[in-house]
Formats: sequence, C-alpha cells, structure tokens
Amino acid sequence: MLYHPDKHRDPELKSQAERLFNLVHQAYEVLSDPQTRAIYDIYGKRGLEMEGWEVVERRRTPAEIREEFERLQREREERRLQQRTNPKGTISVGVDATDLFDRYDEEYEDVSGSSFPQIEINKMHISQSIEAPLTATDTAILSGSLSTQNGNGGGSINFLLPSAVFYATVGPLVVYFAMHRLIIKPYLRAQKEKELEKQRESAATDVLQKKQEAESAVRLMQESVRRIIEAEESRMGLIIVNAWYGKFVNDKSRKSEKVKVIDVTVPLQCLVKDSKLILTEASKAGLPGFYDPCVGEEKNLKVLYQFRGVLHQVMVLDSEALRIPKQSHRIDTDG
Repeated sequence: MLYHPDKHRDPELKSQAERLFNLVHQAYEVLSDPQTRAIYDIYGKRGLEMEGWEVVERRRTPAEIREEFERLQREREERRLQQRTNPKGTISVGVDATDLFDRYDEEYEDVSGSSFPQIEINKMHISQSIEAPLTATDTAILSGSLSTQNGNGGGSINFLLPSAVFYATVGPLVVYFAMHRLIIKPYLRAQKEKELEKQRESAATDVLQKKQEAESAVRLMQESVRRIIEAEESRMGLIIVNAWYGKFVNDKSRKSEKVKVIDVTVPLQCLVKDSKLILTEASKAGLPGFYDPCVGEEKNLKVLYQFRGVLHQVMVLDSEALRIPKQSHRIDTDG
C-alpha cells in the first residue's frame, strides 16, 4: 500500500511509486507460485534466471527442484565448455569381409570351422582435437591421432599456435601435463579474473540501482513515517532517533579503513508497529529503504532509539535478528 501509485499525487513521487510497485508485483508473482517460490528459497534470483525451468514438471519437492537445478547447471557448463573448446573427432574403421561374399562352400563343406565367414578389422584411425582460446584473436589447438593397420600402429600429438607451428611425437602424458600447466591453467585463471571483474562491474551497477530504489522508497515513506511518529509520541512509544547500516570501523588498528554506512532512520521508523520493531535473521540490505553500501564486507546495524522518554542503543550483525525495545539497550545516564 505504501508504494501504490494512487496514494501519491505528486508526479515525481507517483512515477517512483509505480516503479517500486512493479517490483513488489514481480516479487508477489514469484512468491505466490509454489514452484518459483521453492526455486527462489533455495537459489534466489540466480535460480529463477536459469534456462530450462519452463519444461520442468510442476509440483516438485524442494529436493527434486535442487536436483533439477544442478542438472540444468551442469548442462549449461557443458555447453559453455563445448563452445569454448570446440572438440572435434573422427573414427574410421577398415573391415575385410571378402570371405562373406567370395566363398567356395561346395568345395570346402567338410573343412572344420568353415561354416562361418571370417570378417576382420584390418585398420583403424582415430583423431581428436580441442581448441583453447588464448586471446581474442589467438587460439591454441591440441590434436592427436592413432592409427593401426595389419597389426602395426602409430600415433601423434600436435600442438598448433597461430604464430608458430611445431610438431612432436612424445608421450601423451608429458604433453598433457605441459599443456595443463602452461596453457589450460593460465587460461582458466585469466577467465576467472574476467568473470570476477564482470561480477564487480555488475555489482556496481546493481548497487547504484538499489541505492536509487532505496532513496525513492524513503521519499515515499515520509508521510507514513510522520504519522507513525505522531502516534508513537502520543503514547511515549518507540521513536528511532538515528539508525545507520554498513561497515563500522571501531578498531584503532583499522583507522585507515573507510567507514561505509548509510542513514536508515526513516526506513526503520516505518517498520515500527505498536511501539515494537522486529527484524528476522536475514541480511538487512533487502529491507525497504535499505541497500548494501559495501558489497562483500562485514556490516552492522546501529540504532539509537527512544522509548518512554529514555534513550536506548544497540548494534547487531547484518544477519542477526533484532527486537526492540529491550531493557538491556537502555543507556545508563547516571554517570
């Protein structure tokens, strides 16, 4: 109701309310459906974005949904690996079936074992190749082949670079370990760094979006908070004087670290009902009017509040439950 567009006459507030109301509607659609809710409860938004759920039979248990998610994730990783390495292979087999079509059955009827035609595999060739992208323009190719004919065989392993071509016939294990150490591991490390960088960039964009949404929510809360404060003051109830959320630096040895906190006084006061504030065991970054000011870092919530005219103060961990007012939060002013 707080975000319903019809409750706001100001055009700017109405526009902000519509955007937040749509987010609430999307959340309702996910949480009101048993299957999507189970997926979200287990894997969050990441699970909902996984391709393939549309073909999954409905009414699955959480355990079945987890198993299905892991299967879809494996399939996606296999597709990514296949696209990256572009594996190719061929197998050819030579068969000598002369005895099947050119027999002297009449003359050799009495010869033991001659009733069945003899079919032999006289040659075989197997080849396989994989690609390992090194840069946007360079790709390393590892290929190998194995051939055998009339009891004699041989094989080769080739390593091809775009800037140079060199061939060697060496033990497969030696080549594999050299390839793994010099090419595959550095490549995978570089790929991981790229993915982490993308995550950082994505997180920065997401934080900016969440910040804008939180600021819009705070503006939309102002009128409701004003009424809540009036009601609480009339009965000497719960008033949030100040509240901060984020990274606090209290240790003198960490003075060089930057404090990263946001003011959440209005959002917390908006959650006060009947002179009580109750927060469950979950990250507070998801509360209305909140956002994460320091992704990946330890966060706390610090609250200075007044109850029955007396100041109280409490600090809790990000995912720690909180219930106020409490006698133990009271600030001792005797000294």
